[in-house]
Amino acid sequence: MWLKYGVSADNALMSIEDVPSGKTNLTCLYCGGGLTAKKGKVKQHHFAHTDETCYPVAKKQVPTLPLYDNFNIELSGKELEELKVLWKNYGVENYEIFVKPSLKLILSKLLTWNERGCYEFTNFGKIPVGALPLSLFNEVQEPLLLKKLSQLEQAAERAKIINSRYLPERVADLRLYGAQYKRIL
Repeated sequence: MWLKYGVSADNALMSIEDVPSGKTNLTCLYCGGGLTAKKGKVKQHHFAHTDETCYPVAKKQVPTLPLYDNFNIELSGKELEELKVLWKNYGVENYEIFVKPSLKLILSKLLTWNERGCYEFTNFGKIPVGALPLSLFNEVQEPLLLKKLSQLEQAAERAKIINSRYLPERVADLRLYGAQYKRIL
């Protein structure tokens, strides 16, 4: 995951999309170190530490909005290809799937068993094949956004209650996620 936000002198979070490429006056929310905006043509636009990358950013995933910034259902190439073939052969015409799909497609909630005794695509399963209308995508997305927000709030609250040394990191995670959430609203 890439660091997409830096902190300005007035403590506001600034998105990578709102700054020019190169060294900035922004700092890392986790360590306070200086940041450089990387906006090349190969990798995603992101902030890099001007000096050494801090441990929280180097060793963990910075919280991102599920599905909006990335869609990782952790399928192998073979499983993703199977999903695409099932979509092409059955989903496009809304046919019921009578062949037995791989267990991973079922466990990932991409396909479900229906009352007619066959498999069908879930709304979640239509996302990787690009077949879910935006209005339905948002219905799938909203519970995921709220679940992740709740998890981050609970983690910060637990860290506060036990006076954990990780409290600043948990608060930073919550703040970054909140900024991304606000941006899409």
